Amino acid sequence: MALLLCLVCAGMAWDDGPPAAPAATPALDVVSAFEKVLTDVIARTEGSVVAIHRDKGENARETLAVRGRPRARTDAEARFAPIRPADDAAISFDFGSGVVIGDDGEILTAFHVVRGATRLVVRAVDRQEFEAEVIAADPRSDLAVIAPVAGPGLEKPRLKPIPLGDATTLRKGAFLVTLGNPFNAAMQDGRANASWGVLSNVARRVSYDPEVGSGRDRPPQLPHYPTLLQLDSKLNLGMSGGAVVNLKGELVGLTTTAASPAGYDAMAGYAFPIDHMGRRAVEALRQGKEVEYGLLGIRQTPGFTGNRREANRISEVSPNSPAALGDLLQGDAIVSINGVPVYDFSTLIVAVSAYAPGEKIRMKIIREGRELERTLVIAKFPVEGEIIATVRPPAWRGIRVDHRSLLIAPQLGLNPIEALPQGVVVREVEPGSPAEKAGLKPWQMIREVADRPVADPADFAKAVADRKGPVRLMTDRGPVTVAP
Repeated sequence: MALLLCLVCAGMAWDDGPPAAPAATPALDVVSAFEKVLTDVIARTEGSVVAIHRDKGENARETLAVRGRPRARTDAEARFAPIRPADDAAISFDFGSGVVIGDDGEILTAFHVVRGATRLVVRAVDRQEFEAEVIAADPRSDLAVIAPVAGPGLEKPRLKPIPLGDATTLRKGAFLVTLGNPFNAAMQDGRANASWGVLSNVARRVSYDPEVGSGRDRPPQLPHYPTLLQLDSKLNLGMSGGAVVNLKGELVGLTTTAASPAGYDAMAGYAFPIDHMGRRAVEALRQGKEVEYGLLGIRQTPGFTGNRREANRISEVSPNSPAALGDLLQGDAIVSINGVPVYDFSTLIVAVSAYAPGEKIRMKIIREGRELERTLVIAKFPVEGEIIATVRPPAWRGIRVDHRSLLIAPQLGLNPIEALPQGVVVREVEPGSPAEKAGLKPWQMIREVADRPVADPADFAKAVADRKGPVRLMTDRGPVTVAP
């Protein structure tokens, strides 16, 4: 009604003839006010977006530009090394974007932007240039956090972090700003390009082409599920890892150009949302830790019911899994998890992935026409691909343990959930440690500590705490005694 009144007033003013001098109209005031909001948001946030250059070997299978790992300089790096901040002729043929999120210069980006890197060079605001290294990366979400390389003689870059927002509050039509490094433009001077538009859709599911934007890398796993924000602004090459910002100046998404949607608008852009799951992943990566995802231990076979309305129905429950221990049965239909509606197994996986292993979740199910509620303690999803975590849990006498559900990873071909009701898996054995001398091996199961059953890593940590002498462990290969 207010807008209609403005238009009527403008029409009446025009009928009376043009004014002698230019005068502001209510409609122009509204547009000018929105323009000011938009330009202010861009001015506050563009300094937090950086351009990233990657040096990578032709057949790189491992990321070497990682904190704590020795790196040898390649011929490609030697060619790029002489570039100085004032050298605007610098050219990068392997580039992406990043967003500063931490007070110590931590930069959030897409993992496929830095995967396989032997060296990372960052250009930031005010023509700052510095080398960076990966502190953590998660192949499932395709997220990574890098940080400036520190050392004698290296000046700490002046970087301003951007506050994190909440993508769950976004609705279709919300105005959003995207900032990034399209076509390597920001690698010259560190100034991000800006565009704006509206949120076209939430929780989109698109297919991925591993040859788009990231070479021939394996596509990420989780974005196959309906998690992506769909933007009406096109994201060009180099925009992966850029910022999606709301009008409050908060980061609500991270852009990705890895999506190659079949049957969708080819001009659309996509972004990983900073929602409950996104914030948890970003915080873990910022701390240099592995991102952990929940697992129920159920399956849904395509065509199990033949009814699309029953796509959330369980076709199989693994024995001794969290689902089995929580009294879920074949044929149960999952309605919600902690109040979040579940429509099919895609939304189920997204809902469960928002929680860490060991957390309790409340599930509403439909069984034989009755609505029931169940509480489960979830296990750990076995993520495939290169997991980078420079901050790891402390070792006990040379071993680090993890959830036994990791043994169901396809590359191992095992399924301990069906074999053992409890225990932890040995994830790592340090060379020369008491654990190695005792004969413990990676992927060996530990069921008991001094006759005390252990169910998960937290249980194991409590069981071994303050033990001074030799400790007897019951494993899947028999008893093992570990000396101090």
